Amino acid sequence: MMCVRLFKQMVKQIAGEAMLLLLVIAPVLAGLLFRFGIPFLEAMVLSRFGLETILVPFYPYFNWLLSLLCGMLFAFVGALVVLGEIDDGISRYLCVTPIGANGYLAARIFIPALVSGVVDSVLIPIFSLVSVEFAALVVMVVSSMLSGIITSLLVIALSSNKVEGMAIGKLAGGFGMVLFVPLVVKGPVAYVFSLFPMFWVGKYVQNESIMELLLSLALFVAWIYLLERRFRRKI
Repeated sequence: MMCVRLFKQMVKQIAGEAMLLLLVIAPVLAGLLFRFGIPFLEAMVLSRFGLETILVPFYPYFNWLLSLLCGMLFAFVGALVVLGEIDDGISRYLCVTPIGANGYLAARIFIPALVSGVVDSVLIPIFSLVSVEFAALVVMVVSSMLSGIITSLLVIALSSNKVEGMAIGKLAGGFGMVLFVPLVVKGPVAYVFSLFPMFWVGKYVQNESIMELLLSLALFVAWIYLLERRFRRKI
């Protein structure tokens, strides 16, 4: 398929740029830090102050953080490649070739999201601080993939060049972090974030309600649809 060939071309481009390559391997470095650094630091603090535990109750959230980090960084790499191609006029050219806008979107955004999901499903069991059930892993990986797609489209939609993309990417990364809002913010004020799909994923983590999971899926689809239309107008 042409979109797969275009994706392979992007992989070669990433391998030739140190910054993009660092973004790709960053989830592995974060996984090593979480798996070995967090317990080590906690043990040091506990022995120093004579406490029993500090971070152990929050270990499951480190899994989510690693998962979201993987999805968003892979998506960010794809977004930076697209912004560079928009600057050079390549993206518009590719979209009028037989590959079309759909193939271009697949090669630059959707295939990297799928790859992040595969990497995610490997990293989480390896670096997890607590055991993860299969169903929870599936929700984690799919949520991370969809958040990554939205992050990528946000960066492309709101940036006019790679410099702006770097800055906006940091803000767009907060899209996935909305997951933690229901876990730390109590009361009606938390529902200010209810239009963000990761808010309802966070509610699902709390309550394990299928309705909340379905609502998050509906919002994911709505966000992707609207941003994808904005992407097509831009190119």
